[in-house]
Amino acid sequence: MRQALQASLVTALLLFSAACAARSPSTESPGPTANRDFILRDEIDRGQWANSFELIRNVRPQWLRVRGRDTITGDPGEVQVLLDNVRLGNIDALRALPVSGINYYQWLDGISASQRWGTGYGNGAIFVSTRPR
Repeated sequence: MRQALQASLVTALLLFSAACAARSPSTESPGPTANRDFILRDEIDRGQWANSFELIRNVRPQWLRVRGRDTITGDPGEVQVLLDNVRLGNIDALRALPVSGINYYQWLDGISASQRWGTGYGNGAIFVSTRPR
């Protein structure tokens, strides 16, 4: 009986130790791509993309989704694209934008984009930068 109790105790301790080891924090940093609102140069370089639209469609497709109607006009809004703070238009502008020379892409929701650039960004914006972050 005593040996069975000892064996159970040893097994329990081993299982507890394994569980604790599995939960220990990683020594690796999460890296720059941990933020889902950015696509940084290292992530851009992981594939061969024909244009910016193809990159975003494959890496962050949720950025391309229209989220609802404009509350003032009732019209369906569109995600806007800006290149270094110059408004290019809707997501179709990404098809003509090569990935070479781009340092990062940033997603801004409708509220953040409207605060930064004014009205017309109710469905958010994709900010494309050729400058360092």
